[in-house]
Amino acid sequence: MNAMFNTEILQSKTVCPEHKTQLIVMFGREQCPACAIEYVKASNKEHDKQVNRNVREQHFAGAMLPKRHENSGFRNYSTELPGQKLALKQTTDYAKEIIKGKVVNLVMVGSTGTGKTHLSCATARTLLAKGKYARYITSEDMAQKIMKAWDKDTKDQSEASVIYDFSQYDLLILDEYGLHDREKRLELVHKVLYSRYDEAKATMLISNMTLDQLKADLGDRLWSRFQHGGLTVVECNWTDGRVGGAA
Repeated sequence: MNAMFNTEILQSKTVCPEHKTQLIVMFGREQCPACAIEYVKASNKEHDKQVNRNVREQHFAGAMLPKRHENSGFRNYSTELPGQKLALKQTTDYAKEIIKGKVVNLVMVGSTGTGKTHLSCATARTLLAKGKYARYITSEDMAQKIMKAWDKDTKDQSEASVIYDFSQYDLLILDEYGLHDREKRLELVHKVLYSRYDEAKATMLISNMTLDQLKADLGDRLWSRFQHGGLTVVECNWTDGRVGGAA
């Protein structure tokens, strides 16, 4: 019985052809110590890679980017028009600022089909790849999520906790601002924007409104806060790229 657990290490006469060292005999098997160490290191390295892949996948999944834009990046954004080239430069420069840890906001306005969501998701993907936390959501979906906390049958979160959660991302991308129902929903969206200002977090606000309409809708107090620390304004004034089957 004791022989089964004999861990005595014996020297073999056989030499490892790769490391030119004598093999040892453990548990009745010959093996090279150097090969064993390399195997363990390779296994640990592969395990770390798998863990990092899993973390990265969860990181990107948490951003909730639209399926249509899961591969939208700065490199595959169309720049046929001068305005598109300027918008690309503005957003890439903005992403660099956020990666550096700066708290600055960006407002992107323009009609539908001008690539605003593409650029916003490209910004998010760039930040996520650098370990920053980003979250994409439309203003209507945000308002609905906060309103669900009012449901008496919902015990998981309160309105305050939902707003707090939206205030923790390094970058919040709030798309389709202005398409939500007015009155109460507008107030809820503004609560998140005020909270993010108080938490010193960056926000990217996207709207089909004109810049003047957006300023009026946000109001003087919120617009002033948006400019604090620096504000990038991207105006997408070209025609709808979706018309005629364009991407």
